[in-house]
Amino acid sequence: MRKRTLLLATALTTGLLTVPLTTVPASAAPSGLSGDFNGDGYRDLAVAAPQATVSGHEAAGAVVVLYGTASGPSAAKRKLITQATTGIPGSPETADHFGASVASADLDLDGYADLVVGAPDEDSDGAFNKGSVTVVWGSAQGLGSGTVLPVTYGSDPSGCAYGVDVATVPASPAPRPSVHIAGGCSVWVLQGPITRAGKAYSKSQRAIGPSAAKLVTGRLSDNYSDEVEISVPVGDHPEGAVYVNRPYNSYTEPLPTDGSNATVGDVNGDGYGDLVVGDPGDMTVDGTPAEGTGHQGGEISIWPGGPQGIDPAAQPILINQSTPGVPGTSESNDTFGTDVSVADINHDGFGDIAVGAPGETLGSARQAGEVVIVPGGPDGPTGAGSFAVTQNSTGVPGTAERGDAFGTTVRFADLTKDGRADLVVGTPGEYAPGATRSTGGIWVFKGTSTGVSLSSSYSVMAGSVGLPTTTDTNWASVVTP
Repeated sequence: MRKRTLLLATALTTGLLTVPLTTVPASAAPSGLSGDFNGDGYRDLAVAAPQATVSGHEAAGAVVVLYGTASGPSAAKRKLITQATTGIPGSPETADHFGASVASADLDLDGYADLVVGAPDEDSDGAFNKGSVTVVWGSAQGLGSGTVLPVTYGSDPSGCAYGVDVATVPASPAPRPSVHIAGGCSVWVLQGPITRAGKAYSKSQRAIGPSAAKLVTGRLSDNYSDEVEISVPVGDHPEGAVYVNRPYNSYTEPLPTDGSNATVGDVNGDGYGDLVVGDPGDMTVDGTPAEGTGHQGGEISIWPGGPQGIDPAAQPILINQSTPGVPGTSESNDTFGTDVSVADINHDGFGDIAVGAPGETLGSARQAGEVVIVPGGPDGPTGAGSFAVTQNSTGVPGTAERGDAFGTTVRFADLTKDGRADLVVGTPGEYAPGATRSTGGIWVFKGTSTGVSLSSSYSVMAGSVGLPTTTDTNWASVVTP
């Protein structure tokens, strides 16, 4: 039976993936920081290539972890993780897509963050494409052995694709860490602590409506964590239906919006997280509005949180490239809203939104891509003060080229332990120097007291972390700090 193809993929890869593993020195004491796999106080960066060929198996998938330093994630201090890595369960197989989703939290409460990796097309329990989720355990030496989480029991049929997305909730402010696992048959929630044998404190399986394709967790209400589920395209939601569930509550009606991704961040400074939904589809057919919501070229919608959570009857804030103050022009296939991330980059008390638009054409370079930064404010973002970042921006390494897809992933995180949010931009279509195929890379923009700096930005290419440059690896299609 043929494996299904991930929607994020652009091509299958060929060749052999071989990368030396690098460990890091032990730290004096673990930091307990989410995303810090070796406990040295710096966030580490997990950058996935679910299309990577491993041991001759196309699209078996790989994750490269760049360990953090005072100057940012390091290509020299890295570890490659595949199902061929010593200590990692399973074996690389064609189209497993190991790394299609990644997340992190300290799941066993030992002070070191652990890495959660989804492989939605893994064959397991005698079923095709049932999926699997592996926890790779952190330690003073960095990431080591792994454990497959027990979420594919029973009579679940082929095609459940568990691990198509994963999300975590840290032990603070929640009383326990947890892992949320999306699949086509249900959503699993494992409450921690989770032992290295894979035993969770509790485990529940929740039936869903349309197949879940994306999960987001965050504080949208007075609860310590709310969960957002985004479905596959369905019915009158051609980009995906967006559901908000409070802890332990049942499946609810979707918000009156479309979306393919989302994040939670406080964009209006009221102390509650707000839901930012990316809706990159045009929602038009030959210029005629189609079913669903959206805007030509894509848009984002912002749904304010509060003590009782999101009010589905409220009017969301809509931002697109036709909004005054937002650079560019709304054009078909811009894919504005392909990914979103929120952080207060200028320390004014309001979260700012990074919006990926990997389909943006720059000059004659189609799908070169850009990232638009939209400032927050007391009433949420208005579009005023927005600015765009591309590979043609002064101080940014590289040159915007056709098919780069700059902005496919965007992530804010303090990567240098200076209290300032840095920005990571994934560019899976980038050709590394000397490459003959799309190998991918990341761009890191350091945070300052006034925002992210373009002049101090740097890039890390797939070839510099040992990934092959003769195959369509598409590294950086999935990123998590």
